[in-house]
Formats: sequence, structure tokens, C-alpha cells
Amino acid sequence: MSDLSDSARQALGEHLFGYLCGRATDMPSEATDPNESALAHYRLVPRILTGHSTVDIRCTLFGRAYAAPFGVGAFAADRLFGSDGVAAIARVCARLHLPLIVSEEAVTPLPTVKATGVDYWLQIRAAGPLDRAITLSQRALAAGARGVVLTVLAAAHPVPGLYPGGVDVAAEVAARGWSTIGAENGVAHLPAFPGWNIDALETLAAAIHADGGALIVKGVLHADDAASVVAAGADGVMVSNIGVRQSYRWAPSISCLSSVAAALKRTPPTAVLFDGGVRHAADVLVASALGANMSILVRPVVYALATDGEQAVETLLTRRMGEVTALSAWMGVATLSELRPDHLIHVSA
Repeated sequence: MSDLSDSARQALGEHLFGYLCGRATDMPSEATDPNESALAHYRLVPRILTGHSTVDIRCTLFGRAYAAPFGVGAFAADRLFGSDGVAAIARVCARLHLPLIVSEEAVTPLPTVKATGVDYWLQIRAAGPLDRAITLSQRALAAGARGVVLTVLAAAHPVPGLYPGGVDVAAEVAARGWSTIGAENGVAHLPAFPGWNIDALETLAAAIHADGGALIVKGVLHADDAASVVAAGADGVMVSNIGVRQSYRWAPSISCLSSVAAALKRTPPTAVLFDGGVRHAADVLVASALGANMSILVRPVVYALATDGEQAVETLLTRRMGEVTALSAWMGVATLSELRPDHLIHVSA
């Protein structure tokens, strides 16, 4: 991972690499990513002599079968990190039968994504007029999206200038004359206030369901919030602190996963996705043991895209699939659904 990171830094330069890493303004200069650090405190406890004849790492989400229990997450301004942007990732995901989440802040048009044959979701922001979100969701579903991922945490910037990594990515997009998926022309600048409430979520969920889509709410860290959004119509939640890009002091995603998953056991078949520091196969197994149906990879994939394009993305994802298979076999499980919290220990250092 460090080699891939170094290669991406060299390919992108410090400015764009800084945005990709997205260090929060309150993050100490010597600190490492708190999501990665929190995940690293979990160690795997294999079980022996289980007698399984095979390992199956496939995952089903909303009735769709995928080749592995992970997918690729959304990121803004995709063509800043590779000439083909998210289209290159979409082609790889289609070949490997992995799901993809596309940001409304990406610049690759939805018909281009659809043409790859990938199973994809559009990620939009819970900010600005509700009608805008409904219209954008309808556009995505008409363009073949399976559903919508709604970012409810830090969906807009309340104070100008406080950008992750110190980079205004919207300005980078505008300077190149690009338009994002979520804007008629150029970039959509959404207000932080007035903020959305649970009624807005309920209205959006109903509109998405009417068009045959599903809704995942991203940015859920508290069990009570998870229960509330599901009661309002969400089909799943994504436990995520948005990459701790806004504050170093936010709770690590992995520290919140088990309580959210436990709260939703009473509301099947709610999907629980996990986003935050997933870099390695072991991270996927840890998340599965703590209740995630699927993990989301972002940063390693963008590193690969920036380093050597589509081929590097395919190499990375294929390798991660193989590593998940091998680790599952060594853990003594036939499927990742067999993993439980007692397959883990938490170490302090």
C-alpha cells in the first residue's frame, strides 16, 4: 500500500495528492489516518479443523450477487486522477462483478458509466433543495443506477475555505471547464443551511422506491440514527465518517460498526455497508466479523488509477479478491457470513 501511495503522490503532485488524502485541519502533522489506525487494532483469530471443502467470498446485496464482499466507493472530480476517470474503474468492476458507487461530484457522465455494464449507485448529497435530490435520483435510475447513496454527514461546507487537504476541488473542476454529474453546468455549490431533516429523507426514499431504486444512507455513526433512517425508508446504511476529512476527532468508523449493525438486526433485511480505512483484505474480514455485509474501498483504488490507470486498478482489485479468499480459508470459514466478533481480538498497540 505504501508503494502505491508513493507512486500516486509522484503521479499527482503534492497538491492533488493532498486533496486525495484529505487531512483534516485539526489533524496533528505527525498523526496517521485514524480510521486505518483503529482497524489495525483488530487482529484476526483463526479457527482450526473446521473441515470446509471450499471458500465462497461472494456477496449478495439487494438481490444482486457480487464476486466479493467489497465494492469501490465514490470520489469527486474523477478525471483529475486519471484521464478516463471513473469509467476506467467501472470497466474493471464490470469485468470482476463488483459494485461501484459514483459521486455526483464526478465529471464522467452517467451514460458513459452505464455503457460499461457495471452495477452502480449514484452518491448524492443531503444538501440544497429536496427537489434537486429527487430529480438527480430519477436521472440516475433512468440511466441504469441500482439506487442512490445519500451522504448525510458533512454534505456541504458551512464555512468557506475549510477544505480537506486545503484543496477546493470544485475550483479545480471549474478551472478545467468540466461539469459534474450533479450540476446543470459547471459545479453545484450547495448551501449547508437549512439542513435536511428526517422528513426530507422520508420523501426522497419514497420517490426512489417509486422508480424501483433502493436508498443507502451514508454517514451513520450512531445506532439511534441508523434506526431512524431505516424507519424513514432507507434500505441500508453505510457506517462512515467520510474519511475523517472534516475532523480528526470524529469517531473511527470501525468503532461504531458493531453497535449500528446490532441495532439493525431487528429490521431485516437492512444492508450494512462499511467505509473508513479499508485498505487490505484483513480490513474486509474485520468489518464482516463486526456486522458489515459489504466493505467499501476508495483510496487504494484511486491510487492505482493515478499510478497506471485501468490495468493497475484491475491488478489491485483482483489481488484483494484473492487475499480475501486466502484469509477466509485460513480463518476456517466457508463464507464471510460465518465470521463473528469472537474471530477478533482488540489490541491496544
